[in-house]
Amino acid sequence: MFKILIVEDTLTIREEIHDILVMEGYTVFEAENGSIGFEIALKKHPDLIISDILMPKLNGFEMYKKLQNNKTTKLIPLIFLSAKAEKSDIRAGMNLGAEDYLTKPIDVEDLLNTVKIKIDKKLLLAQETIDKTTTISAILQQQKKELDNYAQLISHELKTPLRNISDILIWIREELAHPISSENSINSIELLEKKVERMELLLTKLEQYKNIRSSSFKKNKINLNTIAKKVIAKLQVPSHIKIEIKNKLPTLFADEIMLEKVFEILIQNALDHIDKKKGLILLACETTEEDYLFSIKDNGIGIKTKYHEKIFEMFQTIDSNNSTGIGLSIVKKIISYYNGEVKVESKTNKETIFYFSLPKKGTMNALLTSDYLKNKDHDTLSN
Repeated sequence: MFKILIVEDTLTIREEIHDILVMEGYTVFEAENGSIGFEIALKKHPDLIISDILMPKLNGFEMYKKLQNNKTTKLIPLIFLSAKAEKSDIRAGMNLGAEDYLTKPIDVEDLLNTVKIKIDKKLLLAQETIDKTTTISAILQQQKKELDNYAQLISHELKTPLRNISDILIWIREELAHPISSENSINSIELLEKKVERMELLLTKLEQYKNIRSSSFKKNKINLNTIAKKVIAKLQVPSHIKIEIKNKLPTLFADEIMLEKVFEILIQNALDHIDKKKGLILLACETTEEDYLFSIKDNGIGIKTKYHEKIFEMFQTIDSNNSTGIGLSIVKKIISYYNGEVKVESKTNKETIFYFSLPKKGTMNALLTSDYLKNKDHDTLSN
């Protein structure tokens, strides 16, 4: 049952309010001045306080200031009683943070309605606090789980090349002790260099993944057509592979560095898996009422259906010794920040299409340039 504290120096008014609230099922405490009221609030922790302003020893304003300065009582809502309903009193009470005020003599309906509203508000705030706590707890649990998995995966991924390096160093030491062929030593050193390079790449990618957090994202007006061209220009595109931007990409409000990274990873992924004498990569974007749907299509080796979900997980690779297995998980993490989705469609030995969506509303606040709907020309870039 909800508890209400009445702080009022006039006995008849205090008893009148007491009887009305008790009849409504509330548990009611009484205090004849602010000093006693403060002590009762500390002990009983009422859900609401109804207090007069002008009282001996400690007036309503002074009591409320003390309540606000105490961590156990600062969140208790308070309604002031004012005999004259003077604007100065009301304004002073509101400035202190009081929830509301009532005028004397007390109107029963007004009293009950005001009390109910304040109790309901307190319940709502309490539920919101519970919901937030539950959400935060779930997030922390998920983060702990991810951290545990992250630590295990890093341990596994680093132990393997370290063991290889250790073995290679033993071979080199043996070869130096009993030199037969310098070619074997050279091969061992080259293999050692490759293992070290892979570890360095792995650590770089892990650092990139770690740095993708909410505070890292900035919002600026960016032209994705320009960003895509910039990415293509800095990649090493073999002469037998052509990259086309099928239609003009939109202009959005988003983070340039993050979306540049998305295009870089997906285009490089396509380059790494093209096995045809004439390779082709197509970039495109379609628009719906809610989203922009981007696609990167290649005519490479394809991906078997059973791997379509797996490839977006950390350290998952498909027939690629050079990949760290982190790139696509970085793409997923960036797009997830914008409440978008990433998926893949593929036909083995024929083609692969990676899709990612960016919502127009919400966090994106995207702007589509008018040229996008008008321009159907192919913008071709090739090495």
